[in-house]
Formats: sequence, C-alpha cells, structure tokens
Amino acid sequence: MTVQESRDGGWAVVNWLKTAGVENVFSVSGGPINPVYKACSELDLPLVHARHEAAACFMAEAASRVTGKPGAVVVTLGPGATNTVTPALVSTLAGTPLIIIAAQAPISSFERGAGMSFDPLPILASVTKWSARVHDAGRIQEYLDIAWRKMWAGRPGPVFLEIPADVMAASAANATLRAAVPPMPARAAPSAQDASALADELARARRPLLLLGDEVFWDGPEGWQAAIEKHGLPFATLRLARGIIDEDHPFWMGPGYSPCNGTLRRALREADCVILAGHHFEFDLEFGDHLGGQTRVVQIASDPELLHRNRRADLAIPAAPANVAPLLADAAAMRTDKDWVQALLAEWGAEWSAQRGPDGQDGALHPVAAIDLVTGAAPKETIYVSSHGNVDFWADARLRIHAPGRYLRAGQSGTLGAEVPYGAGAAFADPGTPVIVFVGDGGVGFHVTELDTAERYGKPFIIAVLDDEMWGAIALPQHAKFGATYEMNLPRKDWAKVAEGLGCKGYVCQDGESIEAAIKDAIASGKPALVQIKVRSVISPYMEYIS
Repeated sequence: MTVQESRDGGWAVVNWLKTAGVENVFSVSGGPINPVYKACSELDLPLVHARHEAAACFMAEAASRVTGKPGAVVVTLGPGATNTVTPALVSTLAGTPLIIIAAQAPISSFERGAGMSFDPLPILASVTKWSARVHDAGRIQEYLDIAWRKMWAGRPGPVFLEIPADVMAASAANATLRAAVPPMPARAAPSAQDASALADELARARRPLLLLGDEVFWDGPEGWQAAIEKHGLPFATLRLARGIIDEDHPFWMGPGYSPCNGTLRRALREADCVILAGHHFEFDLEFGDHLGGQTRVVQIASDPELLHRNRRADLAIPAAPANVAPLLADAAAMRTDKDWVQALLAEWGAEWSAQRGPDGQDGALHPVAAIDLVTGAAPKETIYVSSHGNVDFWADARLRIHAPGRYLRAGQSGTLGAEVPYGAGAAFADPGTPVIVFVGDGGVGFHVTELDTAERYGKPFIIAVLDDEMWGAIALPQHAKFGATYEMNLPRKDWAKVAEGLGCKGYVCQDGESIEAAIKDAIASGKPALVQIKVRSVISPYMEYIS
C-alpha cells in the first residue's frame, strides 16, 4: 500500500490541524479516534493524553490564550463529546478559538442503539459558534475549512465537528488535501467618516478613559502605548487584554473589572469620553449602567454584534482596533485634565495598597499576603492563572501582568475547574516559562489529577492552593446575610501529598520564608508542583461589592 493509499480520515484531520498551526492535539483515549492517534505519530504532531475530556479542552483553550493560535481537542463519542460542553461554553463567553473534534458511532449503526452513541449536535450547537457532522472522509478537510472560517468570523469562538468511526477510518486517498488553511478574515479599517468623527471626539474630550478589551489581544498592542503616552490617557485592561501593555505602566489604573476596582467605577462616572476598544459593556463593566450622564462613548469592534450592546455608543466604529490605534496615536495631542488623571492613578495606587490586611491570624495569612509572597518569588515573565472563587477575586486585582498571554482566567462563565488544566495547557504552549495557578481548596479538587498529565509529559507548572477550609466565595456572603452557612466547610486535606502521589513536588507552607523557598525550589526542580498555603477566610472586595 502506498503512502497515498494509507491516508484515512484520521490522517486528513491531523494533516489539516498541522497545516493550521496547531501545536498540540489534546485528547482522552477512545477507539474510534485511533486513526487520529496514528496520524499524529506519522505527521509528528504532538499528542497530549489528559485524564478527562473537559480538562483536555481547557488545556487546548489555554494554549490558545497563550499563543494566539487555535487550540485543538479530539475526543471519543457519547460522554467524551458531552464532557466538552462546559469548556465550549467557557470558550464562547471568552471569545477564544477552539476546535473540538468528536467521534461518533459508524454511520452503518445510526439509529440502532450503538454503544455510547448519542447525538451531541443540538447540545454543542448551543455552546459553540458552529457544529456539524461529516459523512464522507473525502470532505473532512473541506468541513475543517468551514470550521476555520466560522471560528474566526467576527468574535472568535469554539467550533464542533463530529466524525463517525467508519468515516474516520475510511480512505481519504482521493481527497484534495490542504497545503494551507483559508486565510484569516480581513481586518476592517475605519471609514474616512469614522476617522474624522473620532478626531472630533478626541479634540472635545478633557477626561478621557481608555478600556482595552479582548479583541486587542488578537490584534496586538501596536499603536496603543504610543496613544496612551501621547495623550496622557489613563487605561484599564479587560480579560484577554491583561498584559497587552505592561501593567507597570504609570497610566495603568487597574483591571477593567469594575466590581473589584473602585477607582474604575469612579472613572466611568466622571469621564467625559470612554474609548472602549475590542469589547462591549458586559458584566465586568456592569453593562455600562454607571457611566456618567454626560459621558460620550466611542466603541471600536470588528464584530458589529458587539457595537451598542447594553450601552448605545455615541460613535461606533466597525473596525479592527489595531486599525484604529494609529489614528489615536497620530491625532493632535488631547487637552487631557492632568489633575483628574493623576488623582485617579493615585486613588488606584492607594486602593491597591490598602487591599493587604494583617498577615497572621491563628497561623493563617491574609489572602493578599499569600499572593504577594508567591508572586514576589516568581520571575516577571510568569504566566498566572485564576478563575472564579474568592481566592481568584483577590488575585485578579492584585496581579500585575507584564506581557500578552500571561493571564488566564475562566471567570467569564463563572466556571470552577478550569484552573489546573489551564496551568497544564499554558505549560505545553510556552515551555520554559514559569506558570502559577492560584486556586482555592474547593476549585483544586476538580482536576488535580491533571498534575499527572503534566508530569508524564515533562511540562512543569505550580498550583498555589490558598486553603481556608471552605467554599469561601459563597460561604462568606452567605454568613453575612443569614448568620450561618450551609454545607460550606471543607476540612483541610493534604493536597501536597496528593501531588507527591502523582509524581510531583508537594509543599505545605504558612509563612513568607517557606512560601518563597517553595516557589523557588519548584521552579528550579523542573517538575509540576503544588504549594498548599493556609489562609484566612476574608471576603474579597469583589464578593463584598456584588453581595
């Protein structure tokens, strides 16, 4: 049999993924996807075998957030496919490109009650941008081309493609195999009319505020820093845009996350012009409800569905933010109220400094003290992961991110459980860069066994478990409201021994010296590690505000 004749559906899948720039295929064992496994070996596309399909998807999505390239996961049929639903939801709400390929029973057994057979398309259609089934091995790459276009069109997101077992194993010898994937969608430029209107808005503004959002991550930072420094623009960064400009920049006034940033809430009330680039007024910006009555809004997004969402823009520019940034940088210097800007920056500095409480109480650290000790022992280029628990709400406002793709947070969906797989995925995506996951003693239990995945493949990352022996994000507001909690306690477990049992490093710490030593030793060891830190139960500003 010739090489051409040996090409089957699995070979077509892997050939396409490699051509598309996918760097790892994340998966969990399944017989119908064996042709993909074989092709990964033949075509030298690294295959990563995780412990759970949800974790495999989170790893793939994390790789997308770090590299700016699509992540890919291949899973088996039935529960293998349904285990991808929550990660697909996270990817949709975050706007990250993710390719999910799932097996299905052979076409010859459709509607006959085949083992594990179930139609996941209606479910996946509700949490992805596009879902489809392939019936012909010769058309697999054609369908993947469609998936690519759908994934990148407008706001990026996940796509789902199902391939029955007999199609996956069938010959693709006569198929037209791709030498290149479809080109990226054209990035729209602002019209001359919009450019002129933007110049008018800039000339009018005295108290401008710049908010950089998700789309700026995919576009890149070019032009924004020059505009900030020319006009003296105070700015905040949202979600994927964290680190798009080094957050040690003197004009950065904290995360674009108003429930945990009182200075941002003040700025939104007082600004006369808010420039929102690559984002819309969603929950993190409280839907724009607290903008001042006289505040004018300039919104820039290439996806027209985002424009005017929740808050009508005075100037809506349907263009890629990267094509608008040079207009800001080249515009005549704005007559910015410098006293107002400096007051905001000073207020954020004071707010940031005031977060840290007393270090010790019954041998437990304040969460911020623990976060500071961990980050203080890590190098500047470290990738940080947080999610959606009380620990993470402390970390989100405390971290300083210094480069794009260095902040991974699944909080858009409120999902716990992504943290540990995100850490592993980031380690696969950027080997050699330290990765630290902040998680509580609740969230760590979801996918702690993925430490084994990282250990098997030699991809180190560190889990910092801030352990207060409870589901803190719910327990603390619950107690404040009712004077009691209900099944919220989590008696302390030895998570460090769990890590050691999985072949990794484990540390138990409760003071600055031991934390610093553990982080430095873990980084130097080159092995996955878990650092368990006893902390106080202290409600975060975020939970206090929204509760």
